[in-house]
Amino acid sequence: MKLKKFSFANHKTGWHVKDVRFGALTLLVGASGVGKTQILKSLSALCRIAEGNSLDGREWAVEFEESGINYIWTGRFEASQNLQEVFFSDEPEFSILEERLATDDGTEIFSRNETELRYHDTPTVKLDPSKSAVELLKEEPDVAPVKRAFKKMSWLDMGEGSRISFRPGLWTNNDAELTLKEIKGLKFRTPIERLFLIQKNDANVFSEIKRAFIEIFPLVEDLDFDLEHFFKKEFVPVLKIKEKGVDSWIKLPDISSGMCRTLSQIVTLTLADDGDIILIDEFENGLGINCIDSLADMALEPEVNVQIIMTSHHPYIINSIPYRDWRIVSRIGGELRVHTASEMKIGEHSRHDAFMQLIQTSAYRTGQL
Repeated sequence: MKLKKFSFANHKTGWHVKDVRFGALTLLVGASGVGKTQILKSLSALCRIAEGNSLDGREWAVEFEESGINYIWTGRFEASQNLQEVFFSDEPEFSILEERLATDDGTEIFSRNETELRYHDTPTVKLDPSKSAVELLKEEPDVAPVKRAFKKMSWLDMGEGSRISFRPGLWTNNDAELTLKEIKGLKFRTPIERLFLIQKNDANVFSEIKRAFIEIFPLVEDLDFDLEHFFKKEFVPVLKIKEKGVDSWIKLPDISSGMCRTLSQIVTLTLADDGDIILIDEFENGLGINCIDSLADMALEPEVNVQIIMTSHHPYIINSIPYRDWRIVSRIGGELRVHTASEMKIGEHSRHDAFMQLIQTSAYRTGQL
C-alpha cells in the first residue's frame, strides 16, 4: 500500500484535517498539542473502519495505491445525538450516511447512501448499515485488495506495550511452527512477542536483530528468552539480556524502557514488507542519543519499500530528516492545517538553514500561523 492523500474529520469533537500528503517518509512536526498524534490516530481509525468498526461522527477521504491501482475511498458516519446511547451501550453502532470506493480513472466500485448500497451500480441485498462496504464486500475481487491494503498499516507501540514479552494465553506450541511470512502477518502481536517467534522459527533473522541491537548497546553481549511458569500449567516466554562483566541475566521488567523501545523498532523495521505503513508517535520518546542516531538511519534507509509516518520534537531527528519530508502542523480551533516546508519557504539554502527557519516559525513554536 502507498498512502497518497488523506482527509479526516470527527464531527463529535469538531476537529478536522484536510489534504495531508505523504511520501515514503513523512515527519509531522509542530508545537505540542497541535494535533500531530491526532493525525496518526485518524489513520489508525481508518484501519478500524476497514475492519468493520462503527465510529461515531467520523468522515474520511483517502487516496492510496495498492497492487498498481489508485483508489479513492470516502465515507461518513452519523454523529450520535443521544449520549446515553454511547455510554451505556456495550458496542454502540452508528450508521454510514454515505460511502464510495472508486479508482482514479473514474470507475466506481461501490457507493452507498442511507437507504441502499450499490456494487458496480447494482443494488445489493440489505446489509449492515453500521459497517463499511470494504468489510461487507471483502470477498469481491475488486474490494479484496483494499481490505488487504489497510491490514498493512500498523502503529509501532512505543509505550508500555513495547516492554511486554508475552501476554498470557497467546503462547501455544503451534507458534513454534510458523514461517517468517506468517510471523510478519501477526500485526496484533507486540514486537517483543514476534521476536520470540522469530527466535523459534528463523535463527538467521533473530541473529540479524540481535546484532543490530548489540551495535547500539555494546555493553550487551547476548539476547535470549526464558520460559517461565505463569499459572497452573501455563508458561510464558520472558525476554532477557546478558551484559558484559555481569554474571546474572537481566529480565523484563528490569530491562530499561529505552532498550525495549529500541528493540521494538528494530524488530518492526526488520519484519516490514513492501507496502507496509508504520506509524510512530514521538519517535525519540525514552531513547538516548545513541539509539536515536541508529534508528533514524534505519528509518531513512529501510531495506524494503515501506512508508513511515512519524512525529517528533527532537532537534536531532528533525534536522537529520530531509526538509522535503517535513509536514508542519498548525491549528486554528478544530481545524488542523498541514504545510510542506516549501509552502512555508523553508529550506531554500541548506538543511541547517531549514531547521533554523523551522524553529523560528510561529507554526512550530505556538501551533498557529
